[in-house]
Amino acid sequence: MHILSGKQYDVIVCGCGSAGFCAAIQAARAGMKTAVVEKYGMPGGTLTVMGNNSIDQFNNPFRTSKKMIIQGIGWEFVQRLARMGYAVIPDMNAEYRVHWQYGVKVNPVAAAKLMDDYFVEQNIDVYYNQPAVSVEAGSDGNGTHVDSVILATKSGLTRLTASAFIDCTGDGDLCVWAGADYECGGEGLGELQPGTLRLYLKKTEDVDLSEPEQERAKVAIAEAIAEKRLFPGDLFCREVIPLLKSMGDNINHIPGFNSADSDSKTFGEMEGRRSALRLMDVLKKAGIPAEIISCAPEVAPRESRRILCDGYITCDDYINCRLFPDSICYSFWFIDLHRPGSEGNHIVYLKDGRTPSIPLSVMIPRGLTNVFVAGRCISGDRLANSAIRVKASCMAMGQAAGAAAAVAVRSNHGESRRIDLTEVKKLLAENDAVVPGYIEPKEFGEDE
Repeated sequence: MHILSGKQYDVIVCGCGSAGFCAAIQAARAGMKTAVVEKYGMPGGTLTVMGNNSIDQFNNPFRTSKKMIIQGIGWEFVQRLARMGYAVIPDMNAEYRVHWQYGVKVNPVAAAKLMDDYFVEQNIDVYYNQPAVSVEAGSDGNGTHVDSVILATKSGLTRLTASAFIDCTGDGDLCVWAGADYECGGEGLGELQPGTLRLYLKKTEDVDLSEPEQERAKVAIAEAIAEKRLFPGDLFCREVIPLLKSMGDNINHIPGFNSADSDSKTFGEMEGRRSALRLMDVLKKAGIPAEIISCAPEVAPRESRRILCDGYITCDDYINCRLFPDSICYSFWFIDLHRPGSEGNHIVYLKDGRTPSIPLSVMIPRGLTNVFVAGRCISGDRLANSAIRVKASCMAMGQAAGAAAAVAVRSNHGESRRIDLTEVKKLLAENDAVVPGYIEPKEFGEDE
């Protein structure tokens, strides 16, 4: 099969969600010739393409530890977007009732456009609508060395080469194609977490239904569930008013969805649209003003592969806020494992006083010598993964991986191990990141 030869880079980032964006910017700012490979025509992943426009959570809000625990490129990005009028940053010093109230809400189109601007400013080559489909790799004596990634382009299959690669695909595709081991599901608590299809409804957030109308809708929903014309996951166990006020954001659970398996993914995409129409049909028959204008192009996954790396973070590590010798960034979200149907979520809240951290070792895949991984597919158990997967944490991990890759290229021919951890931390600090044990968190608004 003929493969066209493309450019050569210092660092190639595959996948341009929250993690991939920050990884690419950090690598480029460190002087690396950098490329971003993205299967969609828009950067941002779940934040933009999939329509979940809240970036959670940059801060630890507890009274005795109230700090901005994630800053750096991600925080710079949302501040810049807010100055443009396209992001709402809440008061991080407020004492809100629930965690999602600390999320930064962004306009998805403006967020994607600003990411484009960053890439242009940093002279990053961008490959939109050109998905990675394979890798070329060989043994270098210490393990598998990835030489190139193959893209499916309008000109045909095209080869890009690099000294180091960062897998931010969410499913760990690059790592798996190179032969890395992984986990997927398991450990009890049911199958993989359900996905969600973002719906866009006609304006309904100001709806004020009378009590009889609400009761009629409640009866219609209960009857439809009893008759199996509707399933609990179709409305994520919500009452009708919260459902309408959500404007279609995060309102359904699509079960049995594994985004790392093509057949499962195909079924899940079809089931997502079935789920949406089941709900709309029931509401319409009950006289409730709910109408779909559009939906996201695919179901957003919460969980798939977890790449096995040199390190492994467990739920106990996370909720007990273990500080690792190579902790490289912080994370803040509760254990939040979604379960299908009416089972509800398995939740474990963090306690006041400390902040979980993520070590660099959980981003260095076993057996691969020049690859880093960042985002929801890093190495850890399911419960830890259910907290780490949120966007602000992915931004912090992405920036850390970008810095590590840059140091690896500078000093170690792209080799991911035996790099100087202090140099990685120094580079992150120069780019305003919070680094456990090196650059500690500040109060909200301090030195901005």
